Amino acid sequence: MRLIILLISVSLFSMCSAQTNLTTVGDVKFTELNYGIANGVRANSDLNGIVVKPAVGVGNNTLSQFEIVKKTDSVEAKMKAKFGIEYMFTAKDTMDIYVDIEWIYPKVLENNGRKFKSIRYTTKRPTNIPSASSYTIDDNFELVKGNWTEKIYYQDKLVDTRVFILY
Repeated sequence: MRLIILLISVSLFSMCSAQTNLTTVGDVKFTELNYGIANGVRANSDLNGIVVKPAVGVGNNTLSQFEIVKKTDSVEAKMKAKFGIEYMFTAKDTMDIYVDIEWIYPKVLENNGRKFKSIRYTTKRPTNIPSASSYTIDDNFELVKGNWTEKIYYQDKLVDTRVFILY
């Protein structure tokens, strides 16, 4: 009888301590939905003292009051110019994944004595729900004409590159 109780106890303990992965991302596919001059609200953050404009982030980083108002890769270099892309990661399950966004400037920028050629930050994005990433010219040091490159990475793999030409 003690042996049966011991076996049942060991069996229950094994079942309770087993790890189960209930949700998996599986294969993730990236799709660029739209790009160009944008309009809308964006979230601000700060990366080591450098102002970063990481895309519309209202409501779990999904699109909210954001739209591409003109599909183009040419953008006038002026204050408050906003440009970027709408995209979606498609997966088996809807869940948050971590994505890296990188903006590469046409030349080295300087702000308050700090010099930088690009910014890169990690953000959470939902799968199966459209998201966006945009840049807004907010300061004079950002008024730089040339090719502005936006790159998106998932699991350290480049999944998208879009070049905007500021003129």
